[in-house]
Amino acid sequence: MIILDHTAVLALCRGHRLLSGLAVVEVDDPGQRAHVPALCLVAASLELPGVAAHVGALPGLEFLPLDLAAGATVEQTVAAGLEWAYGHAVHAAAMGGVPGRVMTATPEAYDRTGVWAVDIGKR
Repeated sequence: MIILDHTAVLALCRGHRLLSGLAVVEVDDPGQRAHVPALCLVAASLELPGVAAHVGALPGLEFLPLDLAAGATVEQTVAAGLEWAYGHAVHAAAMGGVPGRVMTATPEAYDRTGVWAVDIGKR
């Protein structure tokens, strides 16, 4: 699973080519789309108002709700010292049978989380 954290969502909104390609290609299988955790969308929207409306219209994205399990993971990761904005991406990467890859502009934030962070470069 490909997961976009808040830094990747911001890069997408600012025209990142790779992420734009992922976001505009409509795929029939939702499991094959790029996934945006709800808290990552909130964090991006707090930095750049209007993000949610913009990315919500893109056909290649799937949005992950903040359920009880995700909330518990966010609580644990924040208690361990990770900023709240990254917690939902950590949960999304760990759920399911195949570990997810988090697309991010800040891969160092995922050090010591066990998450496979893919550096999209600074934008």
